[in-house]
Amino acid sequence: MRFFRVLVLAGLLSVSGSADQSLQLELDAALQRVSNDPDSESARLDLGAQYLRIGQYRAAADTLQQFLAKHPGAEKSLRLLALSRLQQEDYPAALDAAAKALRNAPRDAATVQILAMANLGLQDTKAAERLFREAIQLDQNLADAHFQLGLLYANKGENLPEAIRLLERARTLQPNTAGVYTALGAALLKSGDAGRAARSFENAVKLAPDSAESFYQLSAAYRQLKLLAKADDAMAAFDALSKTRADERARHMRSRAAYEEGLNLLANTTELDKAYGLFARAVADLPTMDAGYYRMAQVSYLKGDVARGLVSIREALRLNPLEAEYHYVLARCLETSDPVAAEAAVEKAISIRAGVADFEELRGDLRRRRR
Repeated sequence: MRFFRVLVLAGLLSVSGSADQSLQLELDAALQRVSNDPDSESARLDLGAQYLRIGQYRAAADTLQQFLAKHPGAEKSLRLLALSRLQQEDYPAALDAAAKALRNAPRDAATVQILAMANLGLQDTKAAERLFREAIQLDQNLADAHFQLGLLYANKGENLPEAIRLLERARTLQPNTAGVYTALGAALLKSGDAGRAARSFENAVKLAPDSAESFYQLSAAYRQLKLLAKADDAMAAFDALSKTRADERARHMRSRAAYEEGLNLLANTTELDKAYGLFARAVADLPTMDAGYYRMAQVSYLKGDVARGLVSIREALRLNPLEAEYHYVLARCLETSDPVAAEAAVEKAISIRAGVADFEELRGDLRRRRR
């Protein structure tokens, strides 16, 4: 049964909340533009950018690669593809796409910055440093390049005056980014300026009060300033946030372990009940895991319990209405009881990800039954 297959998607096991309705409307419009004009680079770029906004990094890469198959030298598409690969932490692929883009646009600062990030991901700090410098020379307003290069120097504990200068420039360009204040504070603290460091960390925790690292650094700055009561308060905040983070990590790990164990059992039809129980345990630990509900729906469908499957797949879609496979499973669950709704669901799946054989086959079957 071809319906029974493993779904592998970037971000599948990440926490995802209900997608904002406006984002979905924008995505639908972008999908329609690509459908109307699949050879339009601007339409592809818009769709790819929409996917990146919602964390659908593989979908972004797929739509860009479809365009690049016919237009392999399109530098804008290559640059956005490189960015999507960075988000997937596929650094070799990001490096390749960015390098190709630079062949046609060698002085594009944003692409040079992406190439630098790919090298940084591959632990080639010398190449990353050189490329960040080049990106800044090409565009003095690239906040991320200033930030990344300053952070690189600060983490190494070398060239601290230059690290501070770069991070101060990044702060000017991005005044509401907590990470910039934290990095700047760390560089200042290493340079011996605990007073300015404390002020920078104070700004960081105002912007991101759930940042454990910023509170830890703030505590260290206060201790150097002999402000022991404030240091203790900051450390207490760090401890509380660290415990919360540890509890969250534990839930994520339990959820992922149960999910993976259930996934391993799916190939054995005699273990479907056990697999369902594991997926149910996964979503109990992590209620926002849309993939867990999807797998519960898949198992229910395979066991013939379509009503139960509908409940699960609708919950998966509530959490993530932009995954094509979920609409396909919804269509499978509805194909007997409500073929009109089933056809609408599979059409939605195809609009999100065209060219999937199973989607096209189900749509064809539903259309033939309607005649």
